[in-house]
Amino acid sequence: MAKDPSKTEKATPRRREKAREEGQVARSQDIPIAATLLGVFLIFVFYLPFATDELIAYYRRIFSDPLYFITTLNHQTMYEVVKILGLLLAPVGIVLLVIGIAANIAQFGILLSFKPMMPKLDKLNPITGLQRIFSMKTLFELLRNVLKLAVASAIAYYLVSYLLEDVFSMAGVSVNQQAYLMLRFTLIMVLAFALLSIPIAVVDFLYRRFDFEENIKMSKDEIKEEHKMMEGNPAIKAAVKQKQREMSMLRMMAEVSNSDVVIVNPEHFAVALVYEREQMQAPKVVAKGQDHVALRIKEVAKEHEIPIVENPPLARALYESCELDEFVPENLYEAIAKILAAIYKERGEKKSGV
Repeated sequence: MAKDPSKTEKATPRRREKAREEGQVARSQDIPIAATLLGVFLIFVFYLPFATDELIAYYRRIFSDPLYFITTLNHQTMYEVVKILGLLLAPVGIVLLVIGIAANIAQFGILLSFKPMMPKLDKLNPITGLQRIFSMKTLFELLRNVLKLAVASAIAYYLVSYLLEDVFSMAGVSVNQQAYLMLRFTLIMVLAFALLSIPIAVVDFLYRRFDFEENIKMSKDEIKEEHKMMEGNPAIKAAVKQKQREMSMLRMMAEVSNSDVVIVNPEHFAVALVYEREQMQAPKVVAKGQDHVALRIKEVAKEHEIPIVENPPLARALYESCELDEFVPENLYEAIAKILAAIYKERGEKKSGV
């Protein structure tokens, strides 16, 4: 169960990520043990015969060599023996290492975290230490380990009792037969414990995952706080948006000062257009606004002596059909062309329209 009764909600992805960064994952120690036992059994079955043949052949070779009996060369012989043993045992070590790593990766993926090794002051607190020792979780772990030991001991007892019948007959057989029988006994024992460890590992992993999920549960307040942190402080977000609006307004008003005409509904709408005949296919909306923004557009236009034309239907149509930096729609070309032509004529410029 979760330590805090208020923590009833499943962990969020961010909480899981944080727990993983701290090295907290669902991990069973029994899965690597089961995988290692199976690996040892497979090594005995497939690799041991090859390694034994290689070792016997090497010993035959060095003992049949007359130089072996020369005392001054004994160190060379020992070096060769150690080397061949190392070469034969290296694959075993590598295979077991890979099995151990793969068994952990299969549970929680690739994880490299040094936080679990960092010293924590609460671990030095004797009261906290006693609470951990006498907690329900510790008691459960103790009972689980005692149960595993009891089952393993019972299976070992019955296996040894069964195998003792053949052990007493080993006295009358050759050394090779004795070695074969010992290897057979060892294989049976390893396979039995490997098969036993599989269901134990599965049950233990399921429990570890359940316990992990319970431990990382969150309260509703924690989830709300996390969402607030992820989304940002509402006051800060509002201030940022306000600043963005102000910057956008400043840029838009700067465009008004470079426009060719501002078409307005006297009170509610204002749209500023720019048209460069040689570079544009149609007039473009560079600023638009409603109510107080429209009023500000008209003020900037007056300050820079930009023509202001009252045409309520056209102003409303431009405001509703065009976004900033968009060309005006084709159905409004004619009306805008007449306005621009009148402005150019008034300026005395020789432009014939759109």
